[in-house]
Amino acid sequence: MGTAPFVTFSVLLAVFVFVFLALGALLEQAGPTRVGGYFGLAAAAGAWYTSAAGVLSTTFGRVVLPTGPR
Repeated sequence: MGTAPFVTFSVLLAVFVFVFLALGALLEQAGPTRVGGYFGLAAAAGAWYTSAAGVLSTTFGRVVLPTGPR
């Protein structure tokens, strides 16, 4: 597995996203909600990059966006 999918799924220990969002809602605090939002944005960015790397590599027949060692 390359680096990009590893980062995506590491950040997607999305339990953190949902735990922080749930805590923010239950405690009516902005802090945990904000942290959960940042984790979610990081996960989305990693997923978009990984997806784009796969599509571009298939389209052009070469590595356009690196995802790490294979």
